[in-house]
Amino acid sequence: MKKSISILLSMMTVIFCLFSLTTSAAAEEDLRFSEEYKTSVYYANLMNALEEHKDSTTQERTLAVALSQEGYLNYATEGIDIEQAKADGKLWTGAELRMSSNETGNTEYTRWAQRYIMGRGEAAQYADYDWCAIFASWCMYQAGYYNEERLKKYYYAYAVDPRVFFDADSWIESFNLNQRMVYYSPKAHHKLDAMPWNTYYNVDIDPFDIPYKPGGLVFFSWDGTGQYFSHVGIVVSYDRDTRVLTYTNGNSAGQVITRQIDLDVEEEFRGQAYCLNADRILAYADYDTITPPAPKKITAETPVITWDKSASSGVKIQTNSESVMASVYLDDEYYGSIIESNMIFHEGLLTIGGSELRRMERGANKLTLAFDDGEVDLTVYITDTENEPMGKIGDINLDGTITIGDITLIQQYLADFEELSKAQRFLADIDEDGEITITDAAILQRWLAEFSEAERIGTIK
Repeated sequence: MKKSISILLSMMTVIFCLFSLTTSAAAEEDLRFSEEYKTSVYYANLMNALEEHKDSTTQERTLAVALSQEGYLNYATEGIDIEQAKADGKLWTGAELRMSSNETGNTEYTRWAQRYIMGRGEAAQYADYDWCAIFASWCMYQAGYYNEERLKKYYYAYAVDPRVFFDADSWIESFNLNQRMVYYSPKAHHKLDAMPWNTYYNVDIDPFDIPYKPGGLVFFSWDGTGQYFSHVGIVVSYDRDTRVLTYTNGNSAGQVITRQIDLDVEEEFRGQAYCLNADRILAYADYDTITPPAPKKITAETPVITWDKSASSGVKIQTNSESVMASVYLDDEYYGSIIESNMIFHEGLLTIGGSELRRMERGANKLTLAFDDGEVDLTVYITDTENEPMGKIGDINLDGTITIGDITLIQQYLADFEELSKAQRFLADIDEDGEITITDAAILQRWLAEFSEAERIGTIK
């Protein structure tokens, strides 16, 4: 009898677990696709495209996904007859009460970005966002270029509102593209010259000679000035004889549509200024499935950092990471990434701006740098000499106590690994001889070890 009950309970447990997994999967599916979208022709087209191109390259699948959405219209686009569109079965039904001609982001793709990727609630899922970049990312995600974790880390901050920054690094990094596979036209200099920390491998490429491939990303500056990235599309084809570039894109007059641009023609285009169409091309990028760097032990040249809130600049941290992305955790809580914050990361060197550091509390902070190939923990001592008392001799990091960390700080200063503020240099001159030497570190060390009561100089209490 007991055995039968045990078997029954085990079966019930298995059934409950299966039910929970099914419910969880269904909930996740609801976040990935709205119920309205799943009843539309665009969802059916998407599933067919993924099945037909399951053995294709990432770029080929991305293009197939984009073309499967051809004809998708945004209800909010001015001039659309909503009732007729419904009758024709062309539009996703969506949340009609939130629709107006002023809301550009009322689409399935912006819903996905906010609800599924950013985890925002239903009320925020149709905010007014230009959605060309979101659509491209949605297509790349469906094609398998991103997983959820990587997409959140690399893309959503700028993709959800690409108007925040129109910088080359913002757009290129936000799609997690390899710079060796990105081609910049001469017009892109307006942005590239302002970013000397980055490395560009294909610069001043004639727009006519860029190696466009189906599925690649093409970045436009519609006014031809090159001052900012204003649009992104997915290449369908390029005819080198006629110099006609065919691309598919989202948010083109409020819809997903395939368009052509003759690069060899001077004209007004898309309501923008009269100029050579080739000048509207800023960059092009190939890509493939992301291959993360192999995990390794990450180290930093300066594991202990001191920074004063009166400083005019931030800090630079050199690591041995081979990643292209860095995320920062403060006391184990997510603090930001280079996409979201005033941080720059290139060739293992992470720069954290002063505005980010000023958010930290005075004293010791545990800072974890998370890269694709590993993590490293640092200690950042934040001081505020303009608003806090000078402190006591020996308390060089101004955390209120004298510890081995103060000795380490002197040693790093002497090795040129750390800089000290004027106030900190005063507190580090233990023997008051006007210089900071290894003797000062030795006095603190003996004081901490209680080797010599005589060397507990009066200012150390």
